[in-house]
Amino acid sequence: MCRLMAYIGPARLIADVVLWPDRSIIKQSYDARERLQDPSLPNHLGFGNLNGDGFGIGWYTSDELRHGDPTPCMYKSITPAWNNENLARLSCKIISPLVFAHVRAAYPGMPVSEQNCHPFQWGRYIWMHNGVVGGFSIIKRQLLNILSDAAYNSIQSFHSDSAVSFAVFLHHLPDLVHQQTPDVLVNAMQATIATICEIQGKLGVQEVSLLNFVVSDGSTMIATRFVRPESEAAATLYYAEGASFDRLAPQQQQHHNMHGSTSGGHRGATDGYFTANMGDKTAGVAEKGACNGCSANTLVGSSVLCEASYNISYSERGAAVAFVASEPITGSTTDWVNVPKNTVLVITREKGGFLSMLQSSLSAGHQPTPRLREVSSCLASIAQGVNTKSRAWVVRRNQQQQQQ
Repeated sequence: MCRLMAYIGPARLIADVVLWPDRSIIKQSYDARERLQDPSLPNHLGFGNLNGDGFGIGWYTSDELRHGDPTPCMYKSITPAWNNENLARLSCKIISPLVFAHVRAAYPGMPVSEQNCHPFQWGRYIWMHNGVVGGFSIIKRQLLNILSDAAYNSIQSFHSDSAVSFAVFLHHLPDLVHQQTPDVLVNAMQATIATICEIQGKLGVQEVSLLNFVVSDGSTMIATRFVRPESEAAATLYYAEGASFDRLAPQQQQHHNMHGSTSGGHRGATDGYFTANMGDKTAGVAEKGACNGCSANTLVGSSVLCEASYNISYSERGAAVAFVASEPITGSTTDWVNVPKNTVLVITREKGGFLSMLQSSLSAGHQPTPRLREVSSCLASIAQGVNTKSRAWVVRRNQQQQQQ
C-alpha cells in the first residue's frame, strides 16, 4: 500500500513538505503506520511498513511562469526514497506552490520501473494513486476500449492500474489542452470512478478497489477516498488546512515535544522558521533557521539531519495552505482531519492567496449524488460569477466616467 502527500499554498522549499516534517512522507517510506492489513498479499505488502519500490515528486512553477508553460516537472526513481541523494539535493533548492509526493509499494504483477512510479503527468495534469483497482487484469481491456485516442496515447505504463485510471480521467475531460474549471474536473473524477465500478460490475469482479486518487492542474486540487464495495475498509486519507505552515524554532520544538502540538495555542502565529503565509511569496527560503545539511557537501540523510516539528497555524481570515496525505506528516493529531469514506475533496485557489475547500460524497454510478451536484453548481457559479462581476464593474465604471 503506497503513501502519498500533496501540498498547495504559497511557494516554499519542497524539503519543507517532503523531507523535514517529523512524520514526512520520506519517513513513511520506511515507517508507514496506517497501511491496511491484507493477509492475501505478500507479507511485506499485507503487514509491512515499507514503501521502498520507488518514489516520485511532482511540482509546478509559479503562476507567472505557468502562463507560458502550464506543465509540471517530475523527478522519479526506483531507489528507496529514504536513501536518494538527488531527492535531498533537489528538495533543498526547488521552490513550488504545489507539490505532489508518492512512495511506492508495488502490488504483485506491477513491475518496479520509473514508468510505474507516481506521480503521472500529461499536459498540465498530474495524478497519483494510493490503493488498487480490483480485478485490473480482468477489466483492463474494457477500460482501454472506451478511451479516446488522446487519452489512450497518454498512458505511460499499461502495467499500472493507476496510469490507466489516469487515462480514464483524461478521457472524461472535454479538452486536454485548455484550462478546465473546477466543476469540470470534479465531474470527470466522478465519471472516472463510475466507469471503473461499472465495468467491474459487468464483468463480475468482486475484488476490493481502493481508489484514493489525487489530481491537479496547477490551480485546483482534487482528492478522493473511495472503496468498492462500500462495506469494506477504505485506505486512509487525511487533510489539513490553515493560515500558515511553520517550522518551529528549537525552543518551540522542545515545548512541542513535551506538550504535544502547539497549533491550538498558536493560532495565527508567525514566529516559526520557514513560515508560509499569504503575504510571503517566497515562503520557505528564509536563511533564518536554514538546515545545515543544505549547505553541506553531502546531503544523504538530510531528511533525518534536518527533521523538525512543524505547526499549522490558523487565522480568522481563512486558509492559505492545505495538505492531503495518506498519513499526517506532522506529529500533531489535532491538525489533521480524516476524510470520510467515498468522498471527494476539491481545493481551489481564490484571490488574495486564500484557498477554499469543498467536499462531497461520491457514488459508484454515473449519476452524481445530490451533494456533488450542489458542489459542482457552486464551483461553476463561482467561476462564472467572478468574471461576470468584473465585467459589470467595468461597465458601471465606464458609465460613471462618461457621466462626469
